[in-house]
Amino acid sequence: MAKIVGFDLNKVSEIESQLNNGHSQDQGNLYLQGLKEEAINTSLLDFYEILKEVHSRSNGEEVTICDIGASYCKMAFVAQAFFPKITIVSIEPVKERIDYAINILDSSKHIFFNDYFRKTHVEKYRPDYIFLYFPVCDALEEILEIIDSPIIAIEAHGQLINRLGHAYKHKEVFTKLIMPRHNPMSYFFSKRRDSEAIVSLNRISSSADDLMIINDRKPWFADKEGLRAYFDEEEKITIELQNPPRTIYFSDNLETIKSSELDTNVQQIISMRREGKQIDGCYIRKIFVDGSFELSSGEIKKAP
Repeated sequence: MAKIVGFDLNKVSEIESQLNNGHSQDQGNLYLQGLKEEAINTSLLDFYEILKEVHSRSNGEEVTICDIGASYCKMAFVAQAFFPKITIVSIEPVKERIDYAINILDSSKHIFFNDYFRKTHVEKYRPDYIFLYFPVCDALEEILEIIDSPIIAIEAHGQLINRLGHAYKHKEVFTKLIMPRHNPMSYFFSKRRDSEAIVSLNRISSSADDLMIINDRKPWFADKEGLRAYFDEEEKITIELQNPPRTIYFSDNLETIKSSELDTNVQQIISMRREGKQIDGCYIRKIFVDGSFELSSGEIKKAP
């Protein structure tokens, strides 16, 4: 397939080796410097099957796909060779990677941007589909704030498909992948709509308050700073807390509050926990709404 579409695997490996050694024209724009092997080797046949399905669903009409984080623009190579009615808008911030495709496909109808994804890209080209092979990160959240087009996605680092399931109402298997992966399918997402869990998480994350109230049987305070979210299926989200160190299921009944609004004694205990100070040789873990607190030994004490 590589020879048919004009994709030089040896040249790509050479470029990637240079990137791994730090030889980039623009170090500031490197995204995932030294792509993982499975990203470089995403099968051209997999892209062929995806584009064939797109062509079938569009009844042979003109289609535009925006490939975000396109790397070496394999999708554009496949479209150029087999699907004349499909236009690929490839967006890739690492100059060396996208320059490889531009040097070969510059005279084609496909469009290339050495850039990060921006709102202007969708405003100008109005893609029928977005293609994502992308980690769950702040950049992905920014992308989801911009787009409402259907998404075709391949699992990247274990959470992408679940995260998109929280952003779209409809999910279905799109194609079966040829290259072996832990998730052997590409997926199609349509009907943009954030899940209730995401709406609640965004509300808490954007709050100016620095504490969350975890409404267990005995409610307790957790710091918002350092919170990490892990996206589960069926509208469930797991959150990892830094202070105290806990992993819990996210609940939409979480509340937030400013620590400055609490009793001064409770504020003092919260400050001690943040500073990693010990009491009786133990770290402070849960700080309860009633003013008591739990030590790493399991002992419960009352704030002074």
